[in-house]
Amino acid sequence: MKTQKMIGFVLVLMLGLVLLSVQSVSAQNLSKSDWEEAMKAATARQSELTTQLSAATKDVEDLKTQLASKDADVKACEDALFALLGVTREQWEQFQKDLDQMEKRVAELQGMSDDQLMQYKGEMEQMQAKLGEMSKSNIAKISRFKTRIDGLQEKLTTLLKGLGGKEKSYTVGTWAKNHDCLWNIAKKRDIYNNAWMWPKIWQGNRDKIKDPDVIKPKWVLKIPEGTELSKEEKSAARKYYHKKSAATATGN
Repeated sequence: MKTQKMIGFVLVLMLGLVLLSVQSVSAQNLSKSDWEEAMKAATARQSELTTQLSAATKDVEDLKTQLASKDADVKACEDALFALLGVTREQWEQFQKDLDQMEKRVAELQGMSDDQLMQYKGEMEQMQAKLGEMSKSNIAKISRFKTRIDGLQEKLTTLLKGLGGKEKSYTVGTWAKNHDCLWNIAKKRDIYNNAWMWPKIWQGNRDKIKDPDVIKPKWVLKIPEGTELSKEEKSAARKYYHKKSAATATGN
Protein backbone atom coordinates (compact mmCIF):
# COMPACT_ATOMS: atom_id res chain seq x y z
CA MET A 1 0.00 0.00 0.00
CA LYS A 2 2.87 2.42 0.77
CA THR A 3 4.37 1.75 -2.67
CA GLN A 4 1.06 2.52 -4.35
CA LYS A 5 0.70 5.78 -2.43
CA MET A 6 4.25 6.79 -3.41
CA ILE A 7 3.61 6.09 -7.08
CA GLY A 8 0.33 7.98 -6.88
CA PHE A 9 2.20 10.96 -5.46
CA VAL A 10 4.75 10.77 -8.30
CA LEU A 11 1.94 10.71 -10.88
CA VAL A 12 0.35 13.81 -9.41
CA LEU A 13 3.74 15.53 -9.31
CA MET A 14 4.40 14.70 -12.98
CA LEU A 15 1.05 16.09 -14.07
CA GLY A 16 1.72 19.19 -12.04
CA LEU A 17 5.05 19.71 -13.80
CA VAL A 18 3.36 19.45 -17.18
CA LEU A 19 0.80 22.08 -16.24
CA LEU A 20 3.51 24.36 -14.84
CA SER A 21 5.53 24.02 -18.06
CA VAL A 22 2.57 25.05 -20.23
CA GLN A 23 1.62 27.91 -17.90
CA SER A 24 5.22 29.16 -17.82
CA VAL A 25 5.41 29.31 -21.60
CA SER A 26 2.04 31.04 -21.85
CA ALA A 27 2.92 33.61 -19.19
CA GLN A 28 6.16 34.86 -20.84
CA ASN A 29 6.23 37.71 -23.36
CA LEU A 30 8.32 36.00 -26.09
CA SER A 31 9.05 36.54 -29.74
CA LYS A 32 7.52 34.09 -32.18
CA SER A 33 10.76 32.14 -32.66
CA ASP A 34 11.47 32.09 -28.94
CA TRP A 35 7.88 31.04 -28.28
CA GLU A 36 8.18 28.21 -30.82
CA GLU A 37 11.40 26.99 -29.22
CA ALA A 38 9.83 27.16 -25.78
CA MET A 39 6.76 25.26 -26.98
CA LYS A 40 8.99 22.64 -28.63
CA ALA A 41 10.86 22.16 -25.34
CA ALA A 42 7.61 22.05 -23.39
CA THR A 43 6.15 19.52 -25.84
CA ALA A 44 9.24 17.35 -25.55
CA ARG A 45 9.07 17.55 -21.77
CA GLN A 46 5.38 16.71 -21.87
CA SER A 47 6.10 13.71 -24.09
CA GLU A 48 8.83 12.59 -21.69
CA LEU A 49 6.53 12.95 -18.69
CA THR A 50 3.75 11.15 -20.54
CA THR A 51 6.10 8.23 -21.15
CA GLN A 52 7.10 8.21 -17.49
CA LEU A 53 3.44 8.41 -16.53
CA SER A 54 2.63 5.38 -18.68
CA ALA A 55 5.52 3.46 -17.13
CA ALA A 56 4.42 4.43 -13.61
CA THR A 57 0.82 3.43 -14.40
CA LYS A 58 2.05 0.05 -15.61
CA ASP A 59 4.09 -0.31 -12.39
CA VAL A 60 0.95 0.39 -10.35
CA GLU A 61 -1.01 -2.24 -12.24
CA ASP A 62 1.85 -4.73 -11.82
CA LEU A 63 1.94 -4.02 -8.09
CA LYS A 64 -1.82 -4.50 -7.82
CA THR A 65 -1.47 -7.86 -9.55
CA GLN A 66 1.38 -8.84 -7.21
CA LEU A 67 -0.62 -7.69 -4.18
CA ALA A 68 -3.65 -9.72 -5.25
CA SER A 69 -1.39 -12.74 -5.72
CA LYS A 70 0.17 -12.26 -2.27
CA ASP A 71 -3.28 -11.87 -0.70
CA ALA A 72 -4.36 -15.11 -2.34
CA ASP A 73 -1.22 -16.83 -1.04
CA VAL A 74 -1.87 -15.56 2.50
CA LYS A 75 -5.49 -16.73 2.38
CA ALA A 76 -4.41 -20.15 1.10
CA CYS A 77 -1.91 -20.45 3.98
CA GLU A 78 -4.57 -19.39 6.50
CA ASP A 79 -7.09 -21.85 5.08
CA ALA A 80 -4.49 -24.62 5.34
CA LEU A 81 -3.80 -23.66 8.96
CA PHE A 82 -7.52 -23.61 9.82
CA ALA A 83 -7.97 -27.03 8.24
CA LEU A 84 -5.00 -28.37 10.18
CA LEU A 85 -6.45 -27.03 13.45
CA GLY A 86 -9.97 -28.15 12.61
CA VAL A 87 -11.51 -24.68 13.01
CA THR A 88 -13.30 -22.22 10.74
CA ARG A 89 -12.18 -18.72 9.89
CA GLU A 90 -15.12 -17.39 11.90
CA GLN A 91 -14.03 -19.37 14.99
CA TRP A 92 -10.47 -18.11 14.58
CA GLU A 93 -11.61 -14.49 14.35
CA GLN A 94 -14.00 -14.88 17.32
CA PHE A 95 -11.18 -16.43 19.38
CA GLN A 96 -8.98 -13.39 18.71
CA LYS A 97 -11.87 -11.00 19.42
CA ASP A 98 -12.60 -12.68 22.77
CA LEU A 99 -8.94 -12.47 23.78
CA ASP A 100 -8.75 -8.80 22.77
CA GLN A 101 -11.84 -7.98 24.83
CA MET A 102 -10.59 -9.86 27.90
CA GLU A 103 -7.17 -8.23 27.73
CA LYS A 104 -8.84 -4.83 27.62
CA ARG A 105 -11.16 -5.72 30.51
CA VAL A 106 -8.38 -7.17 32.69
CA ALA A 107 -6.36 -3.98 32.14
CA GLU A 108 -9.36 -2.01 33.43
CA LEU A 109 -9.70 -4.30 36.46
CA GLN A 110 -6.01 -3.93 37.28
CA GLY A 111 -6.57 -0.21 37.73
CA MET A 112 -9.27 -0.72 40.40
CA SER A 113 -8.96 -0.81 44.19
CA ASP A 114 -9.69 -4.02 46.11
CA ASP A 115 -13.03 -2.58 47.24
CA GLN A 116 -14.02 -1.92 43.65
CA LEU A 117 -12.75 -5.31 42.51
CA MET A 118 -15.01 -7.11 44.98
CA GLN A 119 -17.97 -6.07 42.82
CA TYR A 120 -16.46 -7.88 39.85
CA LYS A 121 -15.22 -11.05 41.50
CA GLY A 122 -17.90 -13.10 39.79
CA GLU A 123 -16.98 -11.62 36.42
CA MET A 124 -13.30 -12.46 36.97
CA GLU A 125 -14.16 -16.02 37.92
CA GLN A 126 -16.26 -16.32 34.76
CA MET A 127 -13.36 -15.04 32.67
CA GLN A 128 -11.06 -17.60 34.30
CA ALA A 129 -13.51 -20.36 33.42
CA LYS A 130 -13.79 -19.11 29.83
CA LEU A 131 -10.00 -18.96 29.50
CA GLY A 132 -9.86 -22.53 30.76
CA GLU A 133 -12.21 -23.58 27.95
CA MET A 134 -10.30 -21.54 25.37
CA SER A 135 -7.03 -23.18 26.42
CA LYS A 136 -8.51 -26.52 25.29
CA SER A 137 -9.09 -25.24 21.77
CA ASN A 138 -6.68 -26.23 19.02
CA ILE A 139 -6.21 -22.52 18.35
CA ALA A 140 -4.48 -22.27 21.74
CA LYS A 141 -1.78 -24.57 20.35
CA ILE A 142 -0.48 -21.55 18.45
CA SER A 143 2.25 -20.19 20.72
CA ARG A 144 1.21 -16.53 20.58
CA PHE A 145 -2.32 -17.39 21.69
CA LYS A 146 -1.14 -19.72 24.44
CA THR A 147 1.13 -16.95 25.74
CA ARG A 148 -1.76 -14.49 25.83
CA ILE A 149 -4.08 -16.97 27.58
CA ASP A 150 -1.43 -17.84 30.18
CA GLY A 151 -0.78 -14.16 30.78
CA LEU A 152 -4.48 -13.40 31.33
CA GLN A 153 -4.92 -16.35 33.68
CA GLU A 154 -1.92 -15.24 35.72
CA LYS A 155 -3.24 -11.68 36.00
CA LEU A 156 -6.72 -12.86 37.03
CA THR A 157 -5.25 -15.27 39.59
CA THR A 158 -3.26 -12.40 41.11
CA LEU A 159 -6.32 -10.15 41.24
CA LEU A 160 -8.50 -12.81 42.85
CA LYS A 161 -5.78 -13.82 45.30
CA GLY A 162 -5.65 -10.22 46.50
CA LEU A 163 -9.32 -10.49 47.45
CA GLY A 164 -8.89 -13.62 49.55
CA GLY A 165 -10.50 -13.46 52.97
CA LYS A 166 -12.22 -10.14 52.33
CA GLU A 167 -15.60 -11.46 51.32
CA LYS A 168 -18.44 -11.99 53.76
CA SER A 169 -20.77 -14.96 53.60
CA TYR A 170 -24.31 -15.72 54.75
CA THR A 171 -25.89 -19.08 55.54
CA VAL A 172 -29.48 -19.26 54.31
CA GLY A 173 -32.09 -20.03 56.93
CA THR A 174 -35.66 -21.29 56.43
CA TRP A 175 -38.52 -19.17 55.21
CA ALA A 176 -40.68 -20.17 58.17
CA LYS A 177 -38.10 -19.03 60.72
CA ASN A 178 -35.94 -16.45 58.98
CA HIS A 179 -38.02 -15.33 55.99
CA ASP A 180 -34.87 -15.61 53.93
CA CYS A 181 -34.98 -14.59 50.29
CA LEU A 182 -32.49 -12.49 48.39
CA TRP A 183 -34.54 -9.33 48.98
CA ASN A 184 -34.73 -9.87 52.75
CA ILE A 185 -31.09 -10.93 53.02
CA ALA A 186 -29.88 -7.83 51.16
CA LYS A 187 -31.84 -5.50 53.45
CA LYS A 188 -30.31 -6.95 56.65
CA ARG A 189 -28.32 -4.26 58.47
CA ASP A 190 -25.10 -6.30 58.49
CA ILE A 191 -25.41 -7.23 54.78
CA TYR A 192 -26.28 -4.21 52.60
CA ASN A 193 -29.05 -2.57 54.60
CA ASN A 194 -30.67 -2.10 51.19
CA ALA A 195 -33.11 -4.62 49.73
CA TRP A 196 -32.53 -3.33 46.18
CA MET A 197 -28.98 -4.72 46.35
CA TRP A 198 -30.28 -8.30 46.06
CA PRO A 199 -29.00 -8.72 42.44
CA LYS A 200 -25.43 -8.42 43.75
CA ILE A 201 -25.93 -11.56 45.88
CA TRP A 202 -27.55 -13.33 42.94
CA GLN A 203 -24.77 -12.51 40.49
CA GLY A 204 -22.10 -13.30 43.05
CA ASN A 205 -23.53 -16.80 43.52
CA ARG A 206 -24.52 -17.87 40.00
CA ASP A 207 -22.87 -21.23 40.64
CA LYS A 208 -25.68 -21.94 43.15
CA ILE A 209 -28.53 -19.61 42.28
CA LYS A 210 -30.06 -20.43 38.91
CA ASP A 211 -33.40 -18.81 39.73
CA PRO A 212 -33.19 -15.76 42.05
CA ASP A 213 -36.61 -16.67 43.45
CA VAL A 214 -35.27 -19.99 44.72
CA ILE A 215 -32.62 -20.33 47.44
CA LYS A 216 -32.28 -23.25 49.80
CA PRO A 217 -31.67 -23.47 53.56
CA LYS A 218 -28.04 -24.08 54.59
CA TRP A 219 -26.67 -22.64 51.37
CA VAL A 220 -23.61 -20.54 52.15
CA LEU A 221 -23.86 -17.47 49.95
CA LYS A 222 -21.00 -15.12 49.18
CA ILE A 223 -21.80 -11.49 49.95
CA PRO A 224 -19.85 -9.40 47.43
CA GLU A 225 -18.44 -6.10 48.65
CA GLY A 226 -19.81 -2.84 47.31
CA THR A 227 -22.48 -0.25 47.93
CA GLU A 228 -23.81 -0.04 44.37
CA LEU A 229 -24.86 -2.49 41.69
CA SER A 230 -22.41 -2.96 38.82
CA LYS A 231 -23.48 -2.51 35.19
CA GLU A 232 -23.72 -6.28 34.77
CA GLU A 233 -25.81 -6.66 37.96
CA LYS A 234 -28.20 -3.92 36.86
CA SER A 235 -28.56 -5.60 33.47
CA ALA A 236 -29.34 -8.97 35.11
CA ALA A 237 -31.96 -7.31 37.35
CA ARG A 238 -33.63 -5.61 34.38
CA LYS A 239 -33.87 -8.93 32.53
CA TYR A 240 -35.32 -10.59 35.63
CA TYR A 241 -38.00 -7.92 36.10
CA HIS A 242 -38.86 -7.99 32.40
CA LYS A 243 -39.27 -11.76 32.50
CA LYS A 244 -41.47 -11.55 35.61
CA SER A 245 -43.59 -8.82 34.02
CA ALA A 246 -44.04 -10.87 30.84
CA ALA A 247 -45.00 -13.96 32.86
CA THR A 248 -47.57 -11.93 34.84
CA ALA A 249 -49.06 -10.50 31.65
CA THR A 250 -49.57 -13.99 30.18
CA GLY A 251 -50.86 -15.41 33.43
CA ASN A 252 -48.00 -17.90 33.86
